[in-house]
Amino acid sequence: MILDFIKSLVPARLFARASSTWPEPLREYMSRRCKPDKSKPLREVRFVVFDTETTGLDLSKNRLLSIAGVAMKGAEVALDDTFDVMVAQTDVGGAEAAVVHGLISNDLVGGIPEAEAVAQFLAFAGDSVLVAHHAAFDLRMLNKAIAPHRGAKVWSPAVDTAQLARRVEVGPMPTSEARGADDRESYRLDSLVSRYGIEVPERHTAAGDALATALLFQRLLKKAERRGIQTLGELLSR
Repeated sequence: MILDFIKSLVPARLFARASSTWPEPLREYMSRRCKPDKSKPLREVRFVVFDTETTGLDLSKNRLLSIAGVAMKGAEVALDDTFDVMVAQTDVGGAEAAVVHGLISNDLVGGIPEAEAVAQFLAFAGDSVLVAHHAAFDLRMLNKAIAPHRGAKVWSPAVDTAQLARRVEVGPMPTSEARGADDRESYRLDSLVSRYGIEVPERHTAAGDALATALLFQRLLKKAERRGIQTLGELLSR
């Protein structure tokens, strides 16, 4: 209610003026902003599982290299409903960085600008629920890329597969309980993929990791349902 009141104090034309400079895919995404239907059964929910490749893990200075996503309807992976885009960058950190993400500057010159890449991905996602491993980092990178378009942001509800894995395997952790190094290691994507016997070629690319995360999420959803998590609202609750 407070948010609605604040919006009522600002002329609608100011929002329209800001969005007039946004890329069309970003306007499309923002126009679909809505609250998730938390009563919807998980089998009816469209998820978009995604991954970003970046030049590093420092949000203040690192940049996007690629974004990939694969849609799911409930626990079914839709291999005919995917997204994959390379981001134009002229310097990705040289040979040392290429060892990590497998990309060099020549791979990226044909890509598109960061903000446009994120806008296209968000239009692909639409009003779906986003899913990523350690999702907070990927979401911050998306928001950083579209930050120049004032007023635009990622509004989609999101699921973190690292958190979900721990939830369905162990149970909710009290916020006061510290996690040790062994616990964090157990819930890295590599560790979970190995634990669940998931084999995906081209790991450590955006497309490969998005598919690996989707297959992991598929297994976690089945565990979640056995624990009585049947609706979107129950899945999104912490």
